[in-house]
Amino acid sequence: MRPTEDPVTETEGAQEGFPRRRSHRKPASDQLLGFRNVLNIIFMILALIGVVVYVWFDSTVGTYIVIGGMAFKMVECCLRMLR
Repeated sequence: MRPTEDPVTETEGAQEGFPRRRSHRKPASDQLLGFRNVLNIIFMILALIGVVVYVWFDSTVGTYIVIGGMAFKMVECCLRMLR
């Protein structure tokens, strides 16, 4: 590359024959988005409560609370996959 050439225009000129790729996002009109957000909030709250109960009180009850929260997360994951 010569010092007087612009590196941006040189690379653009080298790729003229190739089509440009564009990343297209899916429209944000997901009908289950609100329901999935609620399921995620329930999961986060139960996970936090479960960890607190596990550490400070009873490990068995804390484990059951975390597993219950994971059930909500699995439902949310299935909804996302089936969309």
